[in-house]
Amino acid sequence: NDPPDNTPKFPDVIRSLPKYLAAGTKSVVIDAEAVAFCRETNKILPFQILSTRGRKNIDEKDIKVNVAIYAFDCLFLNGVNLLQEPLTKRREALYGAFKETPGEFMFVTAKISRDVDELQVFLEDSIAENTEGLIVKTMDATYEPSKRSLNWLKLKKDYMEGCGDSLDLVPIGAFHGRGKRTGVYGAYLLACYDENTEELQSICKIGTGFSDAELASLSEALRPTAIDQPRSYFKFGESVRPDVWFDPKFVWEVKAADLSVSPTHQAAHGLVDPNKGIALRFPRFLRVREDKTPETATSAEQVADFYNAQATKQEFNGEDDE
Repeated sequence: NDPPDNTPKFPDVIRSLPKYLAAGTKSVVIDAEAVAFCRETNKILPFQILSTRGRKNIDEKDIKVNVAIYAFDCLFLNGVNLLQEPLTKRREALYGAFKETPGEFMFVTAKISRDVDELQVFLEDSIAENTEGLIVKTMDATYEPSKRSLNWLKLKKDYMEGCGDSLDLVPIGAFHGRGKRTGVYGAYLLACYDENTEELQSICKIGTGFSDAELASLSEALRPTAIDQPRSYFKFGESVRPDVWFDPKFVWEVKAADLSVSPTHQAAHGLVDPNKGIALRFPRFLRVREDKTPETATSAEQVADFYNAQATKQEFNGEDDE
């Protein structure tokens, strides 16, 4: 079904829109979001406040909730179709087509990064500003209307807070820390347990969610379990090469943004894809599970079930829901 036309709800936006156009912008189609906005505090207000607006025949003098437009993509500009252009070019077109007006029309805050820890800080900052979270996009991604794309990923507040399903995983390897993490393990290789083969199958590399104190204490706890070679029942891709291997002793609770089919990690290998395993995307450490042993960690079958449930939920909910 076609979405409802909400244009009548925003006569103030329609009236003001021409003043936001840059010189030379004759026609444009953008992807943007209208949010309730307090111009005294320069803060986004909760979504429910915006829903108090009537649906049609609104008189501007009766409007009590100010709206700000946050623009984040440009689909057409002056008759040119930009859908197949990379995000970098579409964003340049967006910035050139409009003039920002604080509190009224603004570009979403964007950050280019390859660092997961930096991404975590950015997510926490966005939640503090009353947004729903982040949209993570690859810079060369095209625009795919009304379709879930593997080049886009939603990171929402529930991911940061550890809501929903979490997994209990076994640290089987570690990578030496760099920079401020020098002297401790900076990231870890985690695995699930396959009850049928009695294998520990790699599922992710994790370096997010740890406080400095946790990194120090976890490193201290794991150092005595270090071994020279991986155990024969460790299953991992050829490109996975930790600096240190561990005897499996501990179990950690981990939250992730979602799960994906992986040629690198071996979790649930063959259960979802005949030649590939499952990996966690953007894993985040929650806590040590002192009540668990490696044999009672999340199983390969459970990982496959989580992946299949996620795929079913996404198909049912559509593009806008997680």
